[in-house]
Order: sequence, then structure tokens, then C-alpha cells
Amino acid sequence: MGDAGCEGLGAAPFVSCFLRQHDLVQVLWVFLSLPGTPERPLQYNHDQIKQATDAHQRLLKLDHTQTFNSDRTVILVGGGDIDWERLEYAIGMGHPIIAVDSGADALRDARVRPDVIIGDMDSISDIRGWTAPTRVAEIPEQDTTDFEKALYATSAPLYLAFGFFGQRLDHSLTALHCLTKYRTLKSIVLIDLVDLMFAPTVPLTIDLPRNSRFSINPLAPVTFLSSTGLQYPLDGLTLEAGVATGTSNKVTGATVSVIPEYAERADYQVVVPNSLLRHVLKWYSSL
Repeated sequence: MGDAGCEGLGAAPFVSCFLRQHDLVQVLWVFLSLPGTPERPLQYNHDQIKQATDAHQRLLKLDHTQTFNSDRTVILVGGGDIDWERLEYAIGMGHPIIAVDSGADALRDARVRPDVIIGDMDSISDIRGWTAPTRVAEIPEQDTTDFEKALYATSAPLYLAFGFFGQRLDHSLTALHCLTKYRTLKSIVLIDLVDLMFAPTVPLTIDLPRNSRFSINPLAPVTFLSSTGLQYPLDGLTLEAGVATGTSNKVTGATVSVIPEYAERADYQVVVPNSLLRHVLKWYSSL
């Protein structure tokens, strides 16, 4: 599944671009949410569109009621590997904390009380041990992962997601899937023990220390108009999964700029060391 940015302005192009990313869930949500982008030739299959619509109608029967709304950055904590130094830094800024299923166990061990626990509660050790003011939002459906439940059941301007990589490869891939799927709907920074990643929906201009590692992972074919501050310029370069990627570039200037052809589609992820979290947060705060 994936929320590729949509090309053209009609309903069919919106749906079609999602189908090319195999997203049969968010079609109508994103149709209502995303701005139009410049038209380009696009082909689509009516049978696939019907399949997508039918699948979405089935999912409408699930409980997608929002359980937590915030006008501030929210911290999500899963049950994977957690960089506690970075998490403590984020907690120190006073952001609300949402435990995602077994992430509650990790927080309990660290003596951190989450504001909300969200998930199907199949991996948390003892949900009965959590009392007010912590709220428990059990979402029993099994069509999505707990990470995705936490995303669709909440709203926030930015999510800092810890504990969604490591331990199990399938969980790590699913976390990457969620970032891909929701990249034009939610601003998400995924943070693991070494790196962090995010998908900009606007042209990126960010201050970073020189010699920092700076990688780009394409989520869909993406062409870059220009870049500055990088050892290997992206000007005119097209990246595509399975064809060409942008791993291990290096920051050479005080400011890095990356200008893709269609920035609002967020067709790429930036991967930098997690020690640069404060720089990334500063960039998000400037938007």
C-alpha cells in the first residue's frame, strides 16, 4: 500500500495513482484531502478503481473514530528498538505521548506514563494495570497494524515515532509502509537506533552540520529539479525504487536544499542520522 502523490485533477486520476502504489484503503480520504497537481498523461483501469472503491466501503464499517486530537507534536512509542536518548529529548519538550500496544510496556519499564494507549491490545502485557489519567483506546480490527491504528485514530501536526524499527523485520517494513501510505496526510518522523526518516511535502531547505550523511530513498519515481549543499548534486536526477537511489550523500554546505519536480507528492524520504533530530524539528517548526 502507498499514498503516491496524485497526478491530474479528477477522481479517477486520484484513485489511479493510489492503485499504482497498491493502496486500497485511503482512496476517498486522500481524494478529499490532497490538492491537485499539474496534469500529466495518466492511464488507469476501471476494474481496479471499482475494486478500490469496494474495498474502501468495506473498511468504512470499521471504527475509525478519532480517539486523540492534538494541536502539538505527538510522540508515538512502539514495542521495537528505542533510542532512549532521543526519546527522552522529545519527552523533555512536553509533547503528548501515545503508546502503541506493547510500546506501553516499554514506557512502563522506563517509568513514563503515556497519555493514551492505542492498539488491538494483543501484545501488551497487562492493560488492566493502566489507570487514569492514561486513556486506553482498544481498536480490535485486524486489517491494519497498531502503528496505522495510532495514525488514523489521532490527529496532530507532527508525529515523532519511536520503537517501530528493529526486532522484527516485518514490523520494520510495515512501519516504512505506513510512512509511505500516510506521507501526504500526516507529517511523520520515524526514528530508530541509528537514523531518522521523513518525507517532505514541500521543497526542502534545511540547515544541517557539514559532513552529515544525507540519503534519499525514492517512494515512487521522482525527478529532482535542483539541489544545493550536497556532495553529489541531484539536479535533473530521477530516482526510482529498484532502479536508482540516493544513499550516503554528504552535506557540504550549511544549508541543504532539495527541489523535486512535484514536492507535494512526497515521493521520497530523507534519511539522516538521528542525532540531527533537533535540526529536523526546527525545519518542521518553520513550515
